[in-house]
Amino acid sequence: MPDLATFQLAFANAVARGQTRGALESQPGFAVYRNTTPNALIEALRANYPVTAEIVGDEAFDELAFDFCGRRPPADPILLGYGEGFADYLDGQVWIGELPYLSGVARLERLCTEAHIAADGETLIAADLAALGAEGWMGLRLPLHPATRFIWLRTPAVTIWQAHRAEDGFERLEPQWRAEGALITRPAGAVEALPISAAEHRLLSGLRLGERAGEAAAALADVYPEADFPLLFLCLVNRGAFSKPPILRTRKD
Repeated sequence: MPDLATFQLAFANAVARGQTRGALESQPGFAVYRNTTPNALIEALRANYPVTAEIVGDEAFDELAFDFCGRRPPADPILLGYGEGFADYLDGQVWIGELPYLSGVARLERLCTEAHIAADGETLIAADLAALGAEGWMGLRLPLHPATRFIWLRTPAVTIWQAHRAEDGFERLEPQWRAEGALITRPAGAVEALPISAAEHRLLSGLRLGERAGEAAAALADVYPEADFPLLFLCLVNRGAFSKPPILRTRKD
């Protein structure tokens, strides 16, 4: 008789085999598991991509999700983070040109999921920088918080996503066809997604690549001379975008 792990692996493979019939598939009641599994995956995708589902409609989303689940079964039994690659999958659909912002919305929703399940970290706050003085913190390399994500999209997907989530959103938010960016953070335990400018995106990109704060400020001035670096940087800090660097974690008061 097979051990439990062997049986579980055989059972999972049998569920994923589609219509092929083997010893397990012939057992009474097995079809219940085969039918339940895709439904669970579809609902997990719907929970992680609610605005994407709303845009295409329930029936179309069910069909897309069913096909995606067959191509990309979960690698983890915990479905909280299921759906990586769904935006790329949408880009491969022949009709995507009719909804050119859809994969951008999906990418934004994926980043929100990643931020939600990311590890905790000690968040950098403005008081930490004040304690070092301008010369001190401008020489720092500032790591992004584990939950921080940011993106730049060629469509107004951020505004469209916000409008779908807000009551009377399209009356208050009027998408204009232009590129947009978003910053996703988890400053107080809850995920927040806010629009960012191209200058903020450049600043975040430089810091993520390891630029010191002063280097990022100089690079920003070259590309966006009108940008107010201290103000943009303080806004990012207040949104919880950065982790406290080691020098501040070990600093004694």
